[in-house]
Amino acid sequence: MMKYKGYKKSFKLYLEALKILPAGVSSNARVWRGGICPVGLPCTLFVDRAKGAYMWDVDGNKYIDYRLGYGPVILGHDYSLVTRKVQEATKYGAIYAAGHEMEIAVAKKIKKLMPCAEMLRFSNTGTEATMTAIRVARAVTKRDKIIKFEGHFHGIHDNVLWSTQPPFDHPSRSYDQVPHRQSLGMPKNMRDNIIIERWNQFDAIEKTVKKYKNEAAAIITEPIMGNAAAIMPEAGYLQHLKELCERYGMLLIFDEVKTGFRVDIGGAQKYFGVKPELATIAKAMGNGYPVSALVGRREYMEYIGPGKVSHGGTYSSNPLSLAAVNATLDELKKRRVINYIRKIGSLLIKGLKDILTDYRIPHVINGVPGMFQIAFTEQEQVREWRDLRKCELGRYPMMQLELIKRGVLTDADIEEPLYLSYSHDKEEIAKTLVAYDEGTKAVGHKIKRGVGLKR
Repeated sequence: MMKYKGYKKSFKLYLEALKILPAGVSSNARVWRGGICPVGLPCTLFVDRAKGAYMWDVDGNKYIDYRLGYGPVILGHDYSLVTRKVQEATKYGAIYAAGHEMEIAVAKKIKKLMPCAEMLRFSNTGTEATMTAIRVARAVTKRDKIIKFEGHFHGIHDNVLWSTQPPFDHPSRSYDQVPHRQSLGMPKNMRDNIIIERWNQFDAIEKTVKKYKNEAAAIITEPIMGNAAAIMPEAGYLQHLKELCERYGMLLIFDEVKTGFRVDIGGAQKYFGVKPELATIAKAMGNGYPVSALVGRREYMEYIGPGKVSHGGTYSSNPLSLAAVNATLDELKKRRVINYIRKIGSLLIKGLKDILTDYRIPHVINGVPGMFQIAFTEQEQVREWRDLRKCELGRYPMMQLELIKRGVLTDADIEEPLYLSYSHDKEEIAKTLVAYDEGTKAVGHKIKRGVGLKR
């Protein structure tokens, strides 16, 4: 492991960034929750470069990266095939404001891989894709309301930025939850068109759907809670949502921005065997290049068009991003990538379980080998957002610091999973387990002194 050199240069850049970037970052998610004092980190790190499974910060610290840009990097940073294909594409221009052959070729590949993808529209971010999905659902059903779940994140537009991280003491009912507005500046009347439910609650969602059967256009859900500790669906739950939508004339939307091409080559819909009417994909499809898409059944996708459902974007289907997608999908289609990630991720999970068991630390691990999280808890299961309140949340920022000192990069909170890439190998796994063992021992001493037990 490289010797930890601290954050002198990162902190200097952070102070400079504060003068011109609100909160010193270009995305709120990059403001590390620990702040300056609680975990000993002065700021979010500033990165110098990344390659394979590794990242280097401006202070010269080298990390095995398990954040992977919040999941997009599935092959590895600066993966040679993808980089080469993008570089070749730059010779022909970056943007055309016109169609090109690559968008047809890539669309055909996605159609073959993802079960619900009879047609698709490209965009640039997950936010854009989910915004269009909701617009299509409303157009199809002629209804305005949308049902979503606590702890599920579907982008930053006003339609869905509700109850993504509600306070754990937020009022709860037996069904039809109270929406929690997650941002200033959101019109209060947007609440009239959002319905919130707790995930993995079979009876509650059925009551809610029945209550709003003539008003709700769609249920939108992450098949795996990619922004809440990789919590998995209960057996049969996604199928339950599908059946409710079919019974009451709603569309089922899978937000596969994180799960698409990561949990399976055909996404979570293939992994779980449940086909939604619409799905949004992004992240792993481009190995880090900005790209997303809305995919779905032809009869619904054909609502998009001039004079019908509006959708556009200057950078949508730009040839550079699609060159990355084309190359990434070619690698993923060989299946060795997904199978390898499952194998290497399973090794890491087993090793982590062994360490935590040896230290007698109660825990639950949710997710799949390519995308998982540890919940430090006495609970036998972590099934929904509100279960996280019973977890030992103070361990995460302390653990992040100890791992950083030992050359391993994870997130500082329970919500964001650990991600694996095709570039992680047994050497990285072995180093990570050594770091985790040492870090667990160090954090254990701090917890015994009563530091950081609560959020």
